[in-house]
Amino acid sequence: MQILFTLVAVIAAAAWGGVDSPLPGSILAGGAAAFLPALVYARIAYARRRISPAELMRAHFIAEAVKFLLTVVIFGVVALFFKNMSVPALVIGYLVAASAYWFGLLSKN
Repeated sequence: MQILFTLVAVIAAAAWGGVDSPLPGSILAGGAAAFLPALVYARIAYARRRISPAELMRAHFIAEAVKFLLTVVIFGVVALFFKNMSVPALVIGYLVAASAYWFGLLSKN
């Protein structure tokens, strides 16, 4: 759902600001800063099935720490290497993708 929300925001930004503007790329980078760490979190937290609750909690703590650090690294890489970024669009892309988590909690499926 995060990837879908990000792609919709990228398409909307391209339609609004144009494909050559920094808006679509900035929103895509912001969305990637949300959904890539979330994918890594899921891989770490749910790598093993049928483990004790203590081990599961430990896996979630480790996954959350890795997710946080990866998010910081992605924002740092974007800031260092992509000078033509729109910072507001970058943040909007991140928030749009992160909001998918809350919509997922509200959905019945």
